[in-house]
Amino acid sequence: MLALVLSGAGNFGPMQVGALEVLLEEGFHPEIIVGTSAGALNTVFFASDPTPTGLNQLADAWRAVGENEVGMPSLFSGVRRLITMQDGLIDSHSLAELLREKLPVGLETFGQLAAEQDVRAYTVAICMETGRLVVFGDHEDDRVLDGMMASAAIPPYFPPWERGGRHYLDGGVLSKLPVRVAFERGATEVVAIDISNTHGTLEGARGMIGIGSYSLSLIMEHQTETEIEWVTAAGIPIYRIRLAVPSDMSFWDFSQPDRLISRGRELARNRLDSEPLR
Repeated sequence: MLALVLSGAGNFGPMQVGALEVLLEEGFHPEIIVGTSAGALNTVFFASDPTPTGLNQLADAWRAVGENEVGMPSLFSGVRRLITMQDGLIDSHSLAELLREKLPVGLETFGQLAAEQDVRAYTVAICMETGRLVVFGDHEDDRVLDGMMASAAIPPYFPPWERGGRHYLDGGVLSKLPVRVAFERGATEVVAIDISNTHGTLEGARGMIGIGSYSLSLIMEHQTETEIEWVTAAGIPIYRIRLAVPSDMSFWDFSQPDRLISRGRELARNRLDSEPLR
């Protein structure tokens, strides 16, 4: 069973859109799609319409993301939220409303995706109460909006996403590239689109914030390599498309989606030209 796995990506999520364009041109049709964080958003939208038209709509959704949905607060607002012990710097309701608006009309649950598109989609988050990985999509009545918002609740920017009395954090906290989730749900081969160093690059490792951000990227990259090694040791082949982020873009720059789509497309095409999919 062929699986597509989409890594966490933050604002670099449009790069996966460009890579998916290339995969569709190669006749790629996964039976399972698993995503974390921004990759979770791409997972649900792509699973709902895995065609060039669907990717165009996904690109439009990324173009619609702006200050209202993800903009960092002013200094005054940020300090006020810290003092009043808010759970995140940014209110996530505007992003949730945008996703509701952009989702296909009538799409509510992961079960609908499986029934309408013959593809099983999953998103990964962390339950705060248990500290364990949670997979949305394991149950047909899991809501796709919950799966996206829970997986993309990046601390400390967005507050945990609450559902059913439990609170969920960004899936990248424990699994930036959830290939093991795909394996445990029946994948026999995996194509993974992995955006590397999303939080910080070596080139940008200057000053306390730059060095701290790059350190976080190193932690996540090490975690990813460990998970890949585990799945590979189980006999599952992984075709990995690594997409390096632009060194001159910050983690919170959502103003250049078309540049990122083009970059993702170029890097994916180079990867497939050098080693074609079997």
